[in-house]
Amino acid sequence: MVSVIIPTYNYAKYIEETLNSVKNQSYANWECIVIDDGSNDNTREIVEKLVKQDNRFIYIYQKNNGVSSARNKGVSMAKGEYIQFLDGDDLLQQEKLFSQIKCFEEDKKIDIVYNDVRFFDDENSSNLKTSLNGNKKEDWMPKISTSGTALVEQFSRINFIVINSPLIKKNIFNKVGVFDETMKALEDWDFWMRCAIRGCYFHFNSISNAYALVRVHDGSLSTQKLLMNAGHFMFLRNSLNHKNIGFKSRLVISIKYVELFWDSLFGKGQFESKSIVLALFSIIMVPFYLIIKLVRSVK
Repeated sequence: MVSVIIPTYNYAKYIEETLNSVKNQSYANWECIVIDDGSNDNTREIVEKLVKQDNRFIYIYQKNNGVSSARNKGVSMAKGEYIQFLDGDDLLQQEKLFSQIKCFEEDKKIDIVYNDVRFFDDENSSNLKTSLNGNKKEDWMPKISTSGTALVEQFSRINFIVINSPLIKKNIFNKVGVFDETMKALEDWDFWMRCAIRGCYFHFNSISNAYALVRVHDGSLSTQKLLMNAGHFMFLRNSLNHKNIGFKSRLVISIKYVELFWDSLFGKGQFESKSIVLALFSIIMVPFYLIIKLVRSVK
């Protein structure tokens, strides 16, 4: 069974469409746990109406405590073997769950299956775009099936896993933990990185028309680029503090930290064009504990 976990806060205008995208899945063996994180609109009324129509929906209200708390609450309640996260304003195409379950059945080593993503403007879910800016030539998502250092390197550069894209084996949470409730942003990125560091196998499911659909509107966190960029340094620093991180992974993350530091001073994309001497100088400028951690990991 798949446990679909939907944290929501004041998304009454979107939540019915979101829940219907779950109800319309061709894969029918699911439960859907809606964690209402303290909404003060009519979210409860809308969800409870659907609960009466279909007992696979479960409504839980909690005092406002943030999206990570809501997701973690859902995980603790989940009865399914697999976990699907879905924000209260986003959607799933009809074949998404079925196609991902098939991947797990065909390859037992897979821990996380992620599908391609399409973006749509507020109030128009039929006009799908391949990227936030609508540039069809922009291939921003690494489409890889791997584990280990190669995966850590990808995550050190970009968060290519949109929250409603993957289907996750529930036992992964016992291995890597749940979402960090102290983080105000990038908590999903932190979780994917922990999965990569602990050796989880990510599989890209290339089937078309089984997309995760992300709504783009003024209130969506994906549009708050300044907040995301500011948190990148913290994310990399936190990644270096995770337990069980190997030397190669630590080195990859440290290099990305230096690159990000350099780009913040001299402009994005300039790191590679500078001389080796200047590059080494920039390493000295980053917090000393990065290098200390590298040395300690060899011992």
